Amino acid sequence: MENEQNKKSGKGWLIGIGAALGCLPLLLIGLFLLIVAGMFIIIVDEEDQERSSSFGSFCRLEGEVDFDIWDANFADPSKVGALAGYGDTIISLADEYGIDPVLASAIMLHETGRGTSNAVRNYNNPGGIMDPASGWSRLMRFPTMEEGLRYTMANLKRRIIDDGLDTIEKLGAVYAPIGAENDPNGLNQHWVPKVTEFAAELGGLIMNCEGIPAIGNDAFQIIYEEMLKYQGWGYVWAGNNPSTGFDCSGLMQWAYAKAGIQLPRTSYEQYKFSQRITEDELQPGDLIFFSTDTYAPVTHVGMYVGNGKMYDSNHSGIGYSDAFNSYWKPKIVGFGRVADFSE
Repeated sequence: MENEQNKKSGKGWLIGIGAALGCLPLLLIGLFLLIVAGMFIIIVDEEDQERSSSFGSFCRLEGEVDFDIWDANFADPSKVGALAGYGDTIISLADEYGIDPVLASAIMLHETGRGTSNAVRNYNNPGGIMDPASGWSRLMRFPTMEEGLRYTMANLKRRIIDDGLDTIEKLGAVYAPIGAENDPNGLNQHWVPKVTEFAAELGGLIMNCEGIPAIGNDAFQIIYEEMLKYQGWGYVWAGNNPSTGFDCSGLMQWAYAKAGIQLPRTSYEQYKFSQRITEDELQPGDLIFFSTDTYAPVTHVGMYVGNGKMYDSNHSGIGYSDAFNSYWKPKIVGFGRVADFSE
């Protein structure tokens, strides 16, 4: 719902423009290419902005690894790349060194591009660690992945336990300080949100993290009142602020931020970020997630406001919807909580 309809209409538009260009003078063709280049730059900028959105660490309240999620990830090379099949090894090493296996894995997935980097595939180096013997100019090479994992986990133990850098934010300040001279393109700003995203994918941190914050009904009212400002506005794919308009997840991200809650950008990321609850546990301020298309497991989100209603941005516009009517209810994937808004 967030992009499929626009993809289909976009194809027809581009084909029509392409046909028309065949009849234009070269000067106009050049002008068109400049416009397209400008559009591309804007799109890249929007994607970079989306990736840099920050949000707090997802915490698994039970304090234990969700092995259904964990095992599913580490059995799938498309999710963890060369680390597939090493889930049990990581759990064992994390227990040996007394660190959170989810945190360690999230860092490794980020440092290796989801297990696809040259370092992890060809050097058995899941931490992207440089060799001090080379003056930190070359990657360390390990005989086996097990040895590379052990070295990486021991290194993380020194940082997390010995140095007290026990949260994603603290580690990010050391591993990827924002504004560092050796980061002229500002890539370090993505470290904390991407590691947090990977932690959420793996089921949530189990150590040194806070559970669902209890922030009260006043915070819900702030969010709700912010959303009401845009009632009647049209749906805008990829929109995430009042200047562009809003898609479903963009509206959630914008409004929740007014209460200090930093959500990730897309509905599927918000689903993974939120704490799973049941329908019976729904309270105003919780999120309801839907599958309305095939391009992702979750493609739509709305905020529950009570009495079976949600407030969302869909193709009918921004406003109230009956979350449990004959259209929406069959599409519900689940329910999520990002804060306790009760009194």
